[in-house]
Amino acid sequence: MSAAPAATPIRRGVGRPAAARTAPAAPLRLVVAPKRRRGFQLYVGLCLTLLAGALGTVLWLNTALAQGSFEIREYQVKLNQLEIEREAINEALVARAEPRALAAKATELGMIEVPATGYLVLRDGVIIGSAPPAGSDQGENQSEGQDAGESGEEGSGAGGDPAGPGEEAGAE
Repeated sequence: MSAAPAATPIRRGVGRPAAARTAPAAPLRLVVAPKRRRGFQLYVGLCLTLLAGALGTVLWLNTALAQGSFEIREYQVKLNQLEIEREAINEALVARAEPRALAAKATELGMIEVPATGYLVLRDGVIIGSAPPAGSDQGENQSEGQDAGESGEEGSGAGGDPAGPGEEAGAE
């Protein structure tokens, strides 16, 4: 922009309608402000109601969370007690599963200890090793063990081994 005068002078009043030029100016008068409505009081009341509702909601949520935390604590205490009981039961189970405890329980139930074991081969019908019969002492002679082995051989073929010697015994 420059401070030079405009090339064409500005003419005022040109281009207005003729009716606007001849209309008299309206007289000036004092304007009274409108009376205040109760809307401001209503607005303040609404804001206070919302504030009270928000504070009440926060108080209710805080109380509910505190109650939930107490319930969680109670469940944690119960869980700890159950863990202690589980550990005690596991220790008792391990103690009962030890070989000495199993042997003592078997003796209590009337079972006896076998000094030697024998094995039965189902395919051949042969007894490997010698085991004394149940109820015999360890000091008894081995011939009784041999007799028990022979009777075991005869019973083995009848158990479903078609090629075993028990088939011959069944045929007699």
